[in-house]
Amino acid sequence: MDSPEARARGERAHRIGVGVNFLLALMKIGGGLASGSTALLADGYHSLADLATNGIAWVSFRVAARPADDDHHYGHGKAEAAAGLFVGVILIGTGLVVLYGSVMARGPVYEGFQGPVALAVAGVSIVANEWLVRVTRRSADELSSTALSALARDNRSDSLSSGLVIVGVTGGLFEVSWAEPVMTASIGVFIVIMGFHSAKESLDILMDRVADATMRDRIALIAKEVSGVRGVQHVLIHPLGARQRVDMEISVDADITVLAGHTIAHEVEREVLDQERQVIQVAVHVNPA
Repeated sequence: MDSPEARARGERAHRIGVGVNFLLALMKIGGGLASGSTALLADGYHSLADLATNGIAWVSFRVAARPADDDHHYGHGKAEAAAGLFVGVILIGTGLVVLYGSVMARGPVYEGFQGPVALAVAGVSIVANEWLVRVTRRSADELSSTALSALARDNRSDSLSSGLVIVGVTGGLFEVSWAEPVMTASIGVFIVIMGFHSAKESLDILMDRVADATMRDRIALIAKEVSGVRGVQHVLIHPLGARQRVDMEISVDADITVLAGHTIAHEVEREVLDQERQVIQVAVHVNPA
């Protein structure tokens, strides 16, 4: 189970993401309009989409922490995966809009301080997003959070997008008219790729795909090492969002008491929970050997 301290750090990562992306969206869209940079404006729309997805992910993070109830017998853990899928869809849509805009746009002609303003804004964006990647990735790894992982990738794509803005604006300053439309299109492609990645990862969880192919064998080995276990017949892993539930069958000596078999089953459950951090529920069925 996640510690209260880890959950608090996750909450902090979401709050920081919302606040930073709000400021970046204002700065990029304002800077794009002031400088005439289509690439920076497209990057601003990316940050606006990030703001929406951060808000959705934050809500899902809180919902996923709710315990099981009468309507959700295994808890609400898949709320984050649902949010991650939604984040992916939004990113794909944003990327396609940016890509379409790049086809219709012409390379801007910069005058005075327009070019330096666009470059400065893009530089600040890279620094801010790389910091967000570190904060968000740390919490994502600590909590095994699908939504935070999706946000970390999104922050990295935003950083790369801002790097492409710098390339495009620099080309525009040297009167390379095709540079900025091409970089804007590249930003759109980056956003779409990140969106597909996030959507697939979340869809895998919603479809109960077990990402760790070795987990079943590890759990079977843990059970076999418990005193009194004569064999392990089945190990089924059911994702509950970022965590896992395990249903398994073991065999014990046929002539022992029900109480003794029950004790062995509880020992198997305790060992699996102790050794597999991702597992939060274990159900053990006992068969006679």
